[in-house]
Amino acid sequence: MSHTIHIQTGARLHFGLLAVQAPRGRNFGGVGLMVDAPGCRLSVSAAAEDQVHAPDEIATRLIEWRNRYRDRCTAEHCPASCSIEVSEAIPSHSGLGSGTQTALALAAALSRFTGEQYVGAIELARRVGRGLRSALGIHGFGHGGFLVEAGKQRPDEISPLISRIAVPAEWRLLLIAPRNNYGLSGESERSAFAKLAPMADVITDRLCRIALLELIPAMQTGDFEGLSESLCEFGQLNGEYFAPIQGGIFADSRLNELASHLRSSGCRGVGQSSWGPTLFALCRNETEAVKRQQDLLRFVDHLSFDFRLAKPRNVGASLVATSPNTFDL
Repeated sequence: MSHTIHIQTGARLHFGLLAVQAPRGRNFGGVGLMVDAPGCRLSVSAAAEDQVHAPDEIATRLIEWRNRYRDRCTAEHCPASCSIEVSEAIPSHSGLGSGTQTALALAAALSRFTGEQYVGAIELARRVGRGLRSALGIHGFGHGGFLVEAGKQRPDEISPLISRIAVPAEWRLLLIAPRNNYGLSGESERSAFAKLAPMADVITDRLCRIALLELIPAMQTGDFEGLSESLCEFGQLNGEYFAPIQGGIFADSRLNELASHLRSSGCRGVGQSSWGPTLFALCRNETEAVKRQQDLLRFVDHLSFDFRLAKPRNVGASLVATSPNTFDL
């Protein structure tokens, strides 16, 4: 086929888990949302032989995902030789879900490239082997918005989505990431979970209560203050549990000062995304987000951190064919 398929998706913020090594019931689960930036833009087109055009680290993983996809897709829609190109990438190991978003973008592009009209995010994830623990990025790829997943009963299960709510469009997320510091992933992440003691039932109970009785209704009603306060506690409880692995509430000690400064200035919705080291600050609108960024730039060495303003992404990944019609997956 001579056409080209382009996929665009955003990044995933992960506010924290609900259960770890639970002796009964479901394991993991969690809360998060999708933002429009940083994003992943990936394309697949016909080629005489397989090609990958991407930074070396991403290229290696793309080859693995492509090969896995071919092993797991239907025979009639198995992609032949193709060229894969990444023109925009989410920073790796930053707590923004780069692996899942890139893998699913590739799977979606390969699916459409071979003529399949619609394959859901869960099936795409199965084909490239995503969803080992969290499924927030999978559901975010498919739907966007604010997301709550229920956790897994079986190791091979993809955690079901139990709540998806559109985030007010005027809200903004200020993302702050210390340079030259990376969150856990791969084997180091698996090793970290193996070392952790089971999360106490009392902590899981509190996290579930916050998710069900505070975060979900606050998002449904657009209660910015209520959501911010609950996000703060939710992240604090998760940070305390993971502190033995990451050395404190946050993955980088410098983030303690930033978080304290933001909270003292009235910004309550502050936390770390996944293993970090990205810190997020929920802001009412772009004006507030810009002011908070300017304030932080006076407070810290701007050469040591990357700052980004992100909008909520309330739609799933988008596809552009060479037609060029654009539509949500």
